[in-house]
Amino acid sequence: MHKSPGYAILMLVFLLSLAGIPPTAGFLGKYYIFLALIETGHYALAVVATLYVAVAIYYYFRLVRSMFVGEATEKAPVTTSVGLQFALAAAGIMTLVVGIYPEPFLQMAQNSLPK
Repeated sequence: MHKSPGYAILMLVFLLSLAGIPPTAGFLGKYYIFLALIETGHYALAVVATLYVAVAIYYYFRLVRSMFVGEATEKAPVTTSVGLQFALAAAGIMTLVVGIYPEPFLQMAQNSLPK
């Protein structure tokens, strides 16, 4: 965080999405995965997946803690290209947009299915 607060915040957004925490796109993905498992009667697999998510959240937040609370080993700021900064910002924004307003993306997914 001390070297690049913007990158630390983006990493937090991406880790929240991996963990399936609202309002990120990862929450939407995990919701539909668990819904499909339950609807098809795979209850044991849904329970195992839930336990896996709980363990994963622990490890994700260990990374978050080290980013925001840990001391920086190097004091020099991280340097990256403008293209990489744009790509990371676009990915972070879309991760939140899909999580907050998923309807157009769900509609596109429905329309892409063969009829």
